[in-house]
Amino acid sequence: MPTKILLIEHNPDHILLTERILQAAHSEYQIDSVRETEGGIKKIIEEDYDLVISDYRLPGASALDILREIREKNIDIPFVVVTAVGNEKIAVDLMKEGAYDYVVKDASYHDILPMVVEQSIGRHSMKKAKEKAQEELVNAYQMTRDILEKSPFGISVVNDQGKVEYINPAMIEICGAKKEDFEELNYFELETYKQLGLDQKIKQALQGEGFFLEAVEYTSYYGHKRTIRNFTGVPVKDMNKRKVLMFVEDITELKVAEQKLAEAYQQLKETQEELIQSSKMVAMGQLAAGISHELNQPLTGVKGFAQAALMDLQEANPLRNDLQKIIEQADRMDIIIKNVRFFARKSEFKMEEMDINKPIEDSLGLLNEQLRVHNVRITRSLSEDILQIKGDRNQLQQVFLNLITNARDAIDALNRPEGGEIIISTSMSLDKKNIEIIFQDTGGGIPQEHLEHVFNPFYTTKSPNGGMGLGLSIAYRIIENHKGTVEVDSEEGYGTKFRITLPVGND
Repeated sequence: MPTKILLIEHNPDHILLTERILQAAHSEYQIDSVRETEGGIKKIIEEDYDLVISDYRLPGASALDILREIREKNIDIPFVVVTAVGNEKIAVDLMKEGAYDYVVKDASYHDILPMVVEQSIGRHSMKKAKEKAQEELVNAYQMTRDILEKSPFGISVVNDQGKVEYINPAMIEICGAKKEDFEELNYFELETYKQLGLDQKIKQALQGEGFFLEAVEYTSYYGHKRTIRNFTGVPVKDMNKRKVLMFVEDITELKVAEQKLAEAYQQLKETQEELIQSSKMVAMGQLAAGISHELNQPLTGVKGFAQAALMDLQEANPLRNDLQKIIEQADRMDIIIKNVRFFARKSEFKMEEMDINKPIEDSLGLLNEQLRVHNVRITRSLSEDILQIKGDRNQLQQVFLNLITNARDAIDALNRPEGGEIIISTSMSLDKKNIEIIFQDTGGGIPQEHLEHVFNPFYTTKSPNGGMGLGLSIAYRIIENHKGTVEVDSEEGYGTKFRITLPVGND
Protein backbone atom coordinates (compact mmCIF):
# COMPACT_ATOMS: atom_id res chain seq x y z
CA MET A 1 0.00 0.00 0.00
CA PRO A 2 1.26 3.54 -0.74
CA THR A 3 2.28 5.79 2.16
CA LYS A 4 -0.24 8.65 2.40
CA ILE A 5 1.15 12.05 3.37
CA LEU A 6 -0.81 15.27 3.93
CA LEU A 7 1.09 18.51 3.19
CA ILE A 8 -0.34 21.72 4.74
CA GLU A 9 1.40 24.63 3.01
CA HIS A 10 0.06 27.99 1.79
CA ASN A 11 2.89 28.67 -0.72
CA PRO A 12 2.29 26.80 -4.04
CA ASP A 13 6.01 26.88 -4.90
CA HIS A 14 6.89 25.26 -1.60
CA ILE A 15 4.17 22.65 -2.18
CA LEU A 16 5.68 21.75 -5.53
CA LEU A 17 9.22 21.65 -4.10
CA THR A 18 8.27 19.43 -1.18
CA GLU A 19 6.31 17.03 -3.40
CA ARG A 20 9.27 16.66 -5.77
CA ILE A 21 11.73 16.06 -2.90
CA LEU A 22 9.54 13.33 -1.34
CA GLN A 23 8.63 11.58 -4.59
CA ALA A 24 12.26 11.57 -5.65
CA ALA A 25 13.10 9.85 -2.38
CA HIS A 26 10.22 7.33 -2.46
CA SER A 27 8.02 6.86 -5.48
CA GLU A 28 5.32 5.08 -3.40
CA TYR A 29 4.54 8.23 -1.42
CA GLN A 30 1.02 9.50 -2.15
CA ILE A 31 0.92 13.22 -1.32
CA ASP A 32 -2.20 15.33 -0.82
CA SER A 33 -1.90 19.07 -0.18
CA VAL A 34 -4.09 21.82 1.26
CA ARG A 35 -3.32 25.52 1.60
CA GLU A 36 -5.32 26.51 4.68
CA THR A 37 -5.57 25.37 8.30
CA GLU A 38 -9.25 24.38 8.41
CA GLY A 39 -8.96 22.28 5.27
CA GLY A 40 -5.93 20.50 6.73
CA ILE A 41 -7.69 19.70 10.00
CA LYS A 42 -10.76 18.46 8.10
CA LYS A 43 -8.65 16.06 6.01
CA ILE A 44 -6.81 14.80 9.07
CA ILE A 45 -10.14 14.00 10.76
CA GLU A 46 -11.87 12.46 7.74
CA GLU A 47 -9.07 10.58 6.02
CA ASP A 48 -6.43 8.10 7.05
CA TYR A 49 -2.92 9.52 6.63
CA ASP A 50 0.41 8.03 7.62
CA LEU A 51 2.08 11.43 8.17
CA VAL A 52 1.31 15.17 8.24
CA ILE A 53 3.84 17.81 7.11
CA SER A 54 2.83 21.36 8.02
CA ASP A 55 4.44 24.73 7.51
CA TYR A 56 4.81 26.45 10.86
CA ARG A 57 3.25 29.75 9.73
CA LEU A 58 -0.15 29.55 8.02
CA PRO A 59 -2.70 32.24 7.24
CA GLY A 60 -4.43 33.11 10.54
CA ALA A 61 -2.89 30.20 12.47
CA SER A 62 0.22 28.10 13.07
CA ALA A 63 1.22 24.45 13.17
CA LEU A 64 0.87 24.64 16.97
CA ASP A 65 -2.84 25.37 16.58
CA ILE A 66 -3.31 22.33 14.34
CA LEU A 67 -1.37 20.11 16.77
CA ARG A 68 -3.45 21.23 19.74
CA GLU A 69 -6.74 20.64 17.95
CA ILE A 70 -5.94 17.13 16.67
CA ARG A 71 -4.62 16.14 20.12
CA GLU A 72 -7.90 17.34 21.68
CA LYS A 73 -9.68 15.01 19.27
CA ASN A 74 -7.36 12.12 20.28
CA ILE A 75 -5.95 11.72 16.78
CA ASP A 76 -2.58 9.99 16.90
CA ILE A 77 -0.57 10.72 13.75
CA PRO A 78 3.10 11.59 13.06
CA PHE A 79 3.38 15.38 12.65
CA VAL A 80 6.43 17.11 11.13
CA VAL A 81 6.75 20.90 11.06
CA VAL A 82 8.79 22.84 8.46
CA THR A 83 9.71 26.52 8.62
CA ALA A 84 11.90 29.01 6.83
CA VAL A 85 13.61 30.19 10.01
CA GLY A 86 14.86 27.97 12.83
CA ASN A 87 13.88 28.89 16.37
CA GLU A 88 14.77 26.81 19.42
CA LYS A 89 11.78 27.99 21.46
CA ILE A 90 9.37 27.15 18.65
CA ALA A 91 10.95 23.71 18.32
CA VAL A 92 10.54 23.06 22.06
CA ASP A 93 6.91 24.21 22.00
CA LEU A 94 6.17 21.95 19.03
CA MET A 95 7.74 18.92 20.69
CA LYS A 96 5.73 19.54 23.86
CA GLU A 97 2.52 19.47 21.78
CA GLY A 98 3.52 16.16 20.20
CA ALA A 99 5.31 17.08 16.98
CA TYR A 100 7.65 14.30 15.84
CA ASP A 101 10.27 16.60 14.32
CA TYR A 102 11.13 20.11 13.10
CA VAL A 103 12.82 20.87 9.73
CA VAL A 104 14.26 24.17 8.55
CA LYS A 105 13.91 25.09 4.86
CA ASP A 106 17.57 25.77 4.24
CA ALA A 107 20.22 24.30 1.94
CA SER A 108 19.93 20.89 3.66
CA TYR A 109 16.14 20.71 3.19
CA HIS A 110 16.44 18.35 0.21
CA ASP A 111 18.45 15.86 2.20
CA ILE A 112 16.97 16.25 5.67
CA LEU A 113 13.25 16.14 4.86
CA PRO A 114 13.11 12.59 3.33
CA MET A 115 15.16 11.26 6.25
CA VAL A 116 12.92 12.95 8.85
CA VAL A 117 9.77 11.67 7.11
CA GLU A 118 11.03 8.09 7.04
CA GLN A 119 12.21 8.20 10.66
CA SER A 120 8.91 9.71 11.85
CA ILE A 121 6.84 7.04 10.08
CA GLY A 122 9.10 4.30 11.48
CA ARG A 123 8.98 5.75 14.97
CA HIS A 124 5.19 5.88 14.84
CA SER A 125 5.01 2.26 13.62
CA MET A 126 7.25 1.13 16.46
CA LYS A 127 5.13 3.07 18.93
CA LYS A 128 1.96 1.42 17.65
CA ALA A 129 3.60 -2.01 17.73
CA LYS A 130 4.70 -1.44 21.31
CA GLU A 131 1.24 -0.30 22.35
CA LYS A 132 -0.30 -3.35 20.68
CA ALA A 133 2.19 -5.67 22.37
CA GLN A 134 1.48 -4.10 25.75
CA GLU A 135 -2.26 -4.42 25.19
CA GLU A 136 -1.90 -8.05 24.14
CA LEU A 137 0.28 -8.71 27.19
CA VAL A 138 -2.32 -7.21 29.51
CA ASN A 139 -5.10 -9.16 27.77
CA ALA A 140 -3.08 -12.37 27.97
CA TYR A 141 -2.47 -11.82 31.67
CA GLN A 142 -6.15 -11.14 32.29
CA MET A 143 -7.21 -14.15 30.23
CA THR A 144 -4.74 -16.39 32.09
CA ARG A 145 -6.06 -15.07 35.37
CA ASP A 146 -9.65 -15.72 34.28
CA ILE A 147 -8.77 -19.25 33.16
CA LEU A 148 -7.18 -20.01 36.52
CA GLU A 149 -9.98 -18.45 38.56
CA LYS A 150 -12.81 -20.04 36.53
CA SER A 151 -11.21 -23.41 35.87
CA PRO A 152 -13.22 -26.41 37.11
CA PHE A 153 -9.90 -28.04 38.06
CA GLY A 154 -8.20 -27.26 41.32
CA ILE A 155 -4.98 -25.31 40.64
CA SER A 156 -2.25 -24.26 43.02
CA VAL A 157 1.34 -23.01 42.72
CA VAL A 158 3.87 -24.50 45.15
CA ASN A 159 7.32 -23.03 45.76
CA ASP A 160 10.54 -24.91 46.54
CA GLN A 161 9.75 -24.74 50.27
CA GLY A 162 6.41 -26.52 49.83
CA LYS A 163 4.45 -23.33 50.48
CA VAL A 164 1.30 -22.54 48.51
CA GLU A 165 1.74 -19.23 46.66
CA TYR A 166 -1.50 -19.33 44.69
CA ILE A 167 -4.72 -21.33 44.91
CA ASN A 168 -7.84 -21.01 42.77
CA PRO A 169 -11.49 -21.21 43.94
CA ALA A 170 -11.97 -24.72 42.54
CA MET A 171 -9.11 -26.06 44.66
CA ILE A 172 -10.56 -24.44 47.76
CA GLU A 173 -13.94 -26.04 47.04
CA ILE A 174 -12.48 -29.49 46.30
CA CYS A 175 -10.63 -29.41 49.63
CA GLY A 176 -13.67 -28.18 51.52
CA ALA A 177 -11.53 -25.41 52.99
CA LYS A 178 -11.21 -21.62 53.11
CA LYS A 179 -8.62 -19.51 51.31
CA GLU A 180 -6.93 -18.47 54.54
CA ASP A 181 -6.42 -22.15 55.44
CA PHE A 182 -3.73 -22.33 52.75
CA GLU A 183 -1.72 -19.32 53.94
CA GLU A 184 0.42 -21.36 56.32
CA LEU A 185 -0.01 -24.72 54.60
CA ASN A 186 3.10 -26.65 53.60
CA TYR A 187 2.59 -29.56 51.19
CA PHE A 188 5.84 -31.17 52.33
CA GLU A 189 4.47 -31.47 55.87
CA LEU A 190 0.88 -32.42 55.03
CA GLU A 191 0.26 -35.90 56.42
CA THR A 192 -2.24 -36.92 53.73
CA TYR A 193 0.28 -35.95 51.03
CA LYS A 194 3.00 -37.94 52.76
CA GLN A 195 0.79 -41.05 52.87
CA LEU A 196 0.29 -40.86 49.10
CA GLY A 197 3.91 -39.93 48.40
CA LEU A 198 2.79 -36.60 46.95
CA ASP A 199 5.39 -34.69 48.95
CA GLN A 200 8.14 -36.61 47.15
CA LYS A 201 6.40 -36.23 43.79
CA ILE A 202 6.33 -32.44 44.24
CA LYS A 203 10.03 -32.42 45.14
CA GLN A 204 10.77 -34.42 41.98
CA ALA A 205 8.73 -31.93 39.96
CA LEU A 206 10.83 -29.10 41.39
CA GLN A 207 13.81 -30.88 39.81
CA GLY A 208 12.04 -30.93 36.43
CA GLU A 209 10.24 -34.29 36.53
CA GLY A 210 6.46 -33.85 36.24
CA PHE A 211 3.99 -36.43 37.53
CA PHE A 212 0.43 -37.73 37.15
CA LEU A 213 -1.47 -39.81 39.72
CA GLU A 214 -4.80 -41.18 38.51
CA ALA A 215 -7.96 -42.02 40.45
CA VAL A 216 -6.49 -41.59 43.95
CA GLU A 217 -8.85 -42.04 46.89
CA TYR A 218 -8.20 -39.02 49.06
CA THR A 219 -9.43 -37.77 52.43
CA SER A 220 -9.08 -34.00 52.72
CA TYR A 221 -7.12 -32.52 55.62
CA TYR A 222 -9.99 -30.04 56.01
CA GLY A 223 -13.35 -31.45 57.04
CA HIS A 224 -12.29 -35.02 56.15
CA LYS A 225 -13.99 -34.73 52.77
CA ARG A 226 -13.56 -38.02 50.85
CA THR A 227 -13.01 -37.76 47.10
CA ILE A 228 -11.42 -39.55 44.19
CA ARG A 229 -8.87 -37.32 42.50
CA ASN A 230 -6.36 -37.06 39.68
CA PHE A 231 -3.16 -35.23 40.68
CA THR A 232 -0.88 -33.59 38.09
CA GLY A 233 2.36 -31.71 38.80
CA VAL A 234 4.04 -29.55 36.14
CA PRO A 235 7.49 -27.97 36.67
CA VAL A 236 7.52 -24.20 36.00
CA LYS A 237 9.89 -21.28 36.52
CA ASP A 238 9.02 -17.86 37.89
CA MET A 239 11.84 -15.30 37.78
CA ASN A 240 14.28 -18.25 37.57
CA LYS A 241 12.79 -19.76 40.73
CA ARG A 242 11.59 -23.34 40.43
CA LYS A 243 7.98 -23.98 41.29
CA VAL A 244 5.31 -26.61 40.66
CA LEU A 245 1.94 -25.99 39.04
CA MET A 246 -0.45 -28.45 40.68
CA PHE A 247 -3.70 -29.58 39.04
CA VAL A 248 -6.28 -31.53 41.03
CA GLU A 249 -9.36 -32.98 39.33
CA ASP A 250 -12.22 -34.27 41.44
CA ILE A 251 -13.52 -37.32 39.53
CA THR A 252 -15.72 -38.71 42.29
CA GLU A 253 -18.95 -38.15 40.37
CA LEU A 254 -17.35 -39.47 37.18
CA LYS A 255 -16.33 -42.71 38.88
CA VAL A 256 -19.78 -43.15 40.39
CA ALA A 257 -21.31 -42.53 36.95
CA GLU A 258 -18.88 -45.01 35.35
CA GLN A 259 -19.94 -47.67 37.84
CA LYS A 260 -23.60 -47.03 37.13
CA LEU A 261 -22.90 -47.05 33.40
CA ALA A 262 -21.09 -50.39 33.66
CA GLU A 263 -24.04 -51.87 35.50
CA ALA A 264 -26.48 -50.46 32.95
CA TYR A 265 -24.29 -51.73 30.12
CA GLN A 266 -24.33 -55.24 31.56
CA GLN A 267 -28.11 -55.12 31.85
CA LEU A 268 -28.39 -53.85 28.28
CA LYS A 269 -26.08 -56.60 27.06
CA GLU A 270 -28.26 -59.24 28.70
CA THR A 271 -31.39 -57.65 27.26
CA GLN A 272 -29.88 -57.44 23.78
CA GLU A 273 -29.05 -61.14 23.84
CA GLU A 274 -32.74 -61.82 24.33
CA LEU A 275 -33.72 -59.26 21.71
CA ILE A 276 -31.47 -60.89 19.11
CA GLN A 277 -33.74 -63.92 19.05
CA SER A 278 -36.86 -61.73 19.05
CA SER A 279 -35.48 -59.75 16.15
CA LYS A 280 -34.91 -63.00 14.26
CA MET A 281 -38.55 -63.86 14.63
CA VAL A 282 -39.56 -60.45 13.25
CA ALA A 283 -37.21 -61.00 10.31
CA MET A 284 -38.69 -64.46 9.77
CA GLY A 285 -42.11 -62.95 9.25
CA GLN A 286 -40.71 -60.66 6.57
CA LEU A 287 -38.84 -63.50 4.92
CA ALA A 288 -41.90 -65.73 4.86
CA ALA A 289 -43.72 -63.35 2.52
CA GLY A 290 -40.86 -63.52 0.01
CA ILE A 291 -40.44 -67.28 -0.08
CA SER A 292 -43.99 -68.50 0.61
CA HIS A 293 -44.67 -69.24 -3.04
CA GLU A 294 -41.52 -71.43 -3.10
CA LEU A 295 -42.52 -73.44 -0.02
CA ASN A 296 -45.26 -75.58 -1.51
CA GLN A 297 -46.24 -79.08 -0.66
CA PRO A 298 -45.59 -80.60 -4.09
CA LEU A 299 -41.85 -79.68 -3.96
CA THR A 300 -40.75 -83.24 -3.23
CA GLY A 301 -43.17 -84.68 -5.76
CA VAL A 302 -42.14 -82.22 -8.48
CA LYS A 303 -38.50 -83.11 -8.02
CA GLY A 304 -39.25 -86.84 -7.85
CA PHE A 305 -41.41 -86.89 -10.97
CA ALA A 306 -38.84 -84.77 -12.83
CA GLN A 307 -36.09 -87.21 -11.91
CA ALA A 308 -38.22 -90.19 -12.96
CA ALA A 309 -39.11 -88.58 -16.27
CA LEU A 310 -35.44 -87.73 -16.85
CA MET A 311 -34.51 -91.39 -16.43
CA ASP A 312 -37.11 -92.49 -18.99
CA LEU A 313 -36.01 -90.07 -21.72
CA GLN A 314 -33.41 -90.73 -24.34
CA GLU A 315 -30.14 -88.77 -24.12
CA ALA A 316 -30.95 -86.83 -27.26
CA ASN A 317 -34.42 -85.80 -26.13
CA PRO A 318 -34.64 -81.96 -25.89
CA LEU A 319 -36.92 -82.24 -22.86
CA ARG A 320 -34.02 -83.47 -20.74
CA ASN A 321 -32.67 -79.90 -20.39
CA ASP A 322 -36.03 -78.64 -19.17
CA LEU A 323 -36.35 -81.43 -16.64
CA GLN A 324 -32.80 -80.81 -15.42
CA LYS A 325 -33.68 -77.14 -14.81
CA ILE A 326 -36.75 -78.22 -12.80
CA ILE A 327 -34.54 -80.41 -10.61
CA GLU A 328 -31.98 -77.57 -10.15
CA GLN A 329 -34.70 -75.12 -9.10
CA ALA A 330 -36.12 -77.64 -6.65
CA ASP A 331 -32.64 -78.06 -5.16
CA ARG A 332 -32.37 -74.28 -4.91
CA MET A 333 -35.67 -74.16 -3.01
CA ASP A 334 -34.37 -76.82 -0.68
CA ILE A 335 -31.25 -74.74 0.07
CA ILE A 336 -33.40 -71.69 0.78
CA ILE A 337 -35.51 -73.63 3.26
CA LYS A 338 -32.40 -74.92 5.03
CA ASN A 339 -30.97 -71.39 5.30
CA VAL A 340 -34.21 -70.15 6.84
CA ARG A 341 -34.16 -72.95 9.39
CA PHE A 342 -30.50 -72.30 10.19
CA PHE A 343 -31.10 -68.59 10.68
CA ALA A 344 -34.21 -69.02 12.83
CA ARG A 345 -32.57 -71.54 15.14
CA LYS A 346 -31.36 -70.02 18.45
CA SER A 347 -27.62 -70.55 18.78
CA GLU A 348 -24.80 -69.67 21.12
CA PHE A 349 -22.13 -67.15 20.09
CA LYS A 350 -19.73 -69.45 18.23
CA MET A 351 -16.54 -68.14 16.63
CA GLU A 352 -15.15 -70.13 13.73
CA GLU A 353 -12.96 -69.49 10.72
CA MET A 354 -15.01 -68.43 7.74
CA ASP A 355 -15.03 -66.69 4.39
CA ILE A 356 -17.03 -63.49 4.95
CA ASN A 357 -18.46 -63.76 1.42
CA LYS A 358 -20.38 -66.91 2.44
CA PRO A 359 -22.88 -65.32 4.90
CA ILE A 360 -23.32 -62.42 2.45
CA GLU A 361 -24.25 -64.85 -0.34
CA ASP A 362 -26.50 -66.81 2.03
CA SER A 363 -28.32 -63.60 2.98
CA LEU A 364 -28.81 -62.68 -0.67
CA GLY A 365 -30.09 -66.19 -1.33
CA LEU A 366 -32.75 -65.72 1.33
CA LEU A 367 -33.79 -62.31 0.03
CA ASN A 368 -33.32 -62.88 -3.69
CA GLU A 369 -37.01 -63.21 -4.54
CA GLN A 370 -38.03 -60.26 -2.35
CA LEU A 371 -35.44 -58.07 -4.02
CA ARG A 372 -36.59 -59.15 -7.47
CA VAL A 373 -40.24 -58.42 -6.64
CA HIS A 374 -39.27 -54.95 -5.35
CA ASN A 375 -37.19 -54.31 -8.49
CA VAL A 376 -33.98 -53.99 -6.49
CA ARG A 377 -30.83 -54.91 -8.39
CA ILE A 378 -27.78 -56.34 -6.61
CA THR A 379 -24.28 -55.48 -7.76
CA ARG A 380 -21.63 -57.69 -6.17
CA SER A 381 -17.94 -56.96 -5.93
CA LEU A 382 -16.86 -59.69 -3.53
CA SER A 383 -13.11 -60.15 -3.51
CA GLU A 384 -11.87 -63.70 -3.82
CA ASP A 385 -8.48 -62.79 -2.33
CA ILE A 386 -9.63 -61.80 1.15
CA LEU A 387 -8.36 -63.65 4.20
CA GLN A 388 -10.64 -65.61 6.48
CA ILE A 389 -11.89 -64.21 9.76
CA LYS A 390 -13.13 -65.76 12.96
CA GLY A 391 -16.79 -65.02 13.44
CA ASP A 392 -20.25 -66.30 14.24
CA ARG A 393 -21.84 -67.06 10.88
CA ASN A 394 -25.38 -66.88 12.23
CA GLN A 395 -24.98 -63.47 13.82
CA LEU A 396 -23.05 -61.97 10.89
CA GLN A 397 -25.76 -63.21 8.54
CA GLN A 398 -28.28 -61.41 10.74
CA VAL A 399 -26.28 -58.16 10.32
CA PHE A 400 -26.18 -58.54 6.54
CA LEU A 401 -29.87 -59.41 6.31
CA ASN A 402 -30.72 -56.30 8.32
CA LEU A 403 -28.61 -54.01 6.12
CA ILE A 404 -29.99 -55.48 2.90
CA THR A 405 -33.63 -55.29 4.06
CA ASN A 406 -33.10 -51.70 5.26
CA ALA A 407 -31.64 -50.80 1.87
CA ARG A 408 -34.56 -52.52 0.14
CA ASP A 409 -37.06 -50.58 2.26
CA ALA A 410 -35.28 -47.30 1.55
CA ILE A 411 -35.41 -47.92 -2.20
CA ASP A 412 -39.00 -49.15 -2.04
CA ALA A 413 -40.11 -46.02 -0.14
CA LEU A 414 -39.23 -43.86 -3.16
CA ASN A 415 -41.78 -45.68 -5.38
CA ARG A 416 -39.58 -45.27 -8.44
CA PRO A 417 -40.59 -47.33 -11.50
CA GLU A 418 -36.96 -48.14 -12.21
CA GLY A 419 -36.47 -49.46 -8.68
CA GLY A 420 -32.97 -49.14 -7.30
CA GLU A 421 -29.62 -50.77 -6.69
CA ILE A 422 -27.70 -52.21 -3.74
CA ILE A 423 -23.94 -52.41 -4.18
CA ILE A 424 -22.13 -54.90 -1.97
CA SER A 425 -18.35 -55.19 -1.90
CA THR A 426 -15.67 -56.88 0.18
CA SER A 427 -11.96 -56.12 0.17
CA MET A 428 -8.83 -56.18 2.28
CA SER A 429 -7.67 -53.01 4.00
CA LEU A 430 -4.37 -51.54 2.83
CA ASP A 431 -2.54 -52.84 5.89
CA LYS A 432 -4.05 -56.33 5.38
CA LYS A 433 -5.23 -56.35 8.99
CA ASN A 434 -8.95 -55.89 8.33
CA ILE A 435 -11.67 -56.87 5.91
CA GLU A 436 -13.88 -54.03 4.68
CA ILE A 437 -17.50 -54.73 3.76
CA ILE A 438 -19.60 -52.03 2.12
CA PHE A 439 -23.37 -51.95 1.63
CA GLN A 440 -24.45 -48.98 -0.50
CA ASP A 441 -27.95 -48.25 -1.74
CA THR A 442 -29.68 -45.74 -4.01
CA GLY A 443 -32.52 -45.06 -1.57
CA GLY A 444 -33.62 -41.74 -0.14
CA GLY A 445 -30.82 -41.45 2.40
CA ILE A 446 -30.98 -40.59 6.10
CA PRO A 447 -31.61 -36.98 7.24
CA GLN A 448 -28.61 -35.48 9.06
CA GLU A 449 -30.61 -34.92 12.24
CA HIS A 450 -31.31 -38.69 12.43
CA LEU A 451 -27.85 -39.92 11.37
CA GLU A 452 -26.24 -39.84 14.83
CA HIS A 453 -29.11 -41.85 16.33
CA VAL A 454 -29.37 -44.74 13.84
CA PHE A 455 -27.55 -47.19 16.14
CA ASN A 456 -29.58 -46.28 19.23
CA PRO A 457 -31.94 -49.01 20.50
CA PHE A 458 -35.63 -48.48 19.61
CA TYR A 459 -34.80 -45.50 17.37
CA THR A 460 -36.56 -45.72 14.02
CA THR A 461 -37.85 -43.40 11.31
CA LYS A 462 -40.17 -46.05 9.91
CA SER A 463 -43.91 -46.26 10.46
CA PRO A 464 -45.17 -48.14 13.57
CA ASN A 465 -45.66 -51.21 11.36
CA GLY A 466 -42.17 -50.94 9.88
CA GLY A 467 -40.11 -52.27 12.80
CA MET A 468 -39.06 -51.77 16.42
CA GLY A 469 -35.87 -49.81 15.72
CA LEU A 470 -33.65 -52.59 17.06
CA GLY A 471 -32.07 -53.95 13.85
CA LEU A 472 -29.17 -51.54 13.54
CA SER A 473 -28.60 -51.42 17.29
CA ILE A 474 -28.26 -55.20 17.39
CA ALA A 475 -26.14 -55.19 14.21
CA TYR A 476 -23.81 -52.64 15.81
CA ARG A 477 -23.50 -54.78 18.95
CA ILE A 478 -22.77 -57.93 16.92
CA ILE A 479 -19.98 -56.24 14.96
CA GLU A 480 -18.62 -54.78 18.21
CA ASN A 481 -18.55 -58.31 19.69
CA HIS A 482 -16.45 -59.31 16.66
CA LYS A 483 -14.05 -56.43 17.54
CA GLY A 484 -15.07 -54.61 14.38
CA THR A 485 -16.56 -51.22 13.55
CA VAL A 486 -19.61 -49.94 11.70
CA GLU A 487 -19.70 -46.50 10.06
CA VAL A 488 -22.57 -44.88 8.21
CA ASP A 489 -22.41 -42.14 5.60
CA SER A 490 -25.61 -40.77 4.13
CA GLU A 491 -26.94 -37.77 2.27
CA GLU A 492 -30.65 -37.21 2.03
CA GLY A 493 -31.81 -37.87 -1.53
CA TYR A 494 -28.60 -39.71 -2.54
CA GLY A 495 -28.63 -42.98 -0.63
CA THR A 496 -26.76 -44.52 2.29
CA LYS A 497 -23.45 -46.35 2.69
CA PHE A 498 -22.58 -48.66 5.60
CA ARG A 499 -18.91 -49.61 6.02
CA ILE A 500 -18.07 -52.58 8.24
CA THR A 501 -14.51 -53.50 9.20
CA LEU A 502 -13.68 -56.85 10.75
CA PRO A 503 -10.20 -57.83 11.93
CA VAL A 504 -8.42 -60.74 10.28
CA GLY A 505 -7.56 -63.55 12.69
CA ASN A 506 -9.84 -62.21 15.45
CA ASP A 507 -9.58 -64.30 18.60
